[in-house]
Amino acid sequence: MNNEQLGKDNITDYLSVSFSSTDYVGYIFGSSSLEVEDNMLRLDRTIADLLTFIDKKIGLDNTLIVLSADHGAAEVPDYLSSLGMKTNTVTPKGWDKTVGMKKLKRQFGFDKELIKSYFYPYIYLDKELITRCKLSLADVQRAVAMEIDKLDGVALAVASSDIESGNISDSYIHKLVANNHNKNRSGDIYIVFEAHRFVADMEGLSVAATHGSPWGYDTFVPLVFAGFSLNDDVVHQRISTTDIAVTLSVILGIKAPSGAQGRVLVEVMNKQDD
Repeated sequence: MNNEQLGKDNITDYLSVSFSSTDYVGYIFGSSSLEVEDNMLRLDRTIADLLTFIDKKIGLDNTLIVLSADHGAAEVPDYLSSLGMKTNTVTPKGWDKTVGMKKLKRQFGFDKELIKSYFYPYIYLDKELITRCKLSLADVQRAVAMEIDKLDGVALAVASSDIESGNISDSYIHKLVANNHNKNRSGDIYIVFEAHRFVADMEGLSVAATHGSPWGYDTFVPLVFAGFSLNDDVVHQRISTTDIAVTLSVILGIKAPSGAQGRVLVEVMNKQDD
């Protein structure tokens, strides 16, 4: 702020700060752990120091503050079990894939393993093998998805071809799966594990909890607008973090980013003092 002379002229400045330790502490210890509680207390003090500095330099009346997160997180299975909830981690390496693979090989005539790799949340198929056998990629994807659906901990397996053709349910979960799809980068089958089930692995590191599912606990994040003459209020409404960019654009009187797909949070706009 000092070196860039933020807030020293009439042109609006934008400063984005990421506090990333919360992510790793949550992975290793779990959302309801004492370690996360300690980390949040320290984060609270850090943010307080930052806002105090801003208030002295610029004034919080001249500053719009937005606090949010990029994702929620699952609870540790042992903790949920202590509350009487049915939960456990998922171990894909321990899945009995014998029956499913035999069925797929009988159906398509493959002479070797069809699944090339698994990188959460996608399964990647051996497309060279599929092409060599002159088979329909869409048919193979759907057949594999049907077999994946039968495995322990799997709530939903969606073929990418069905996403691209719009051949999926109109449910909220399916919409989130479709929103995650990128034709040039996504795998062949998207796996949604059952609620409170996940692979306890992060880049080879064993973790207590993780995130990335479309379930409520992974998509529930804080969103706080403060300062800039906003009145105090609490609004209960389903929103998305993608709403932040378009809302800030309206406040600034500028065009929204070309890729922005959120909606303007009129609740925030209506809470400003005249």
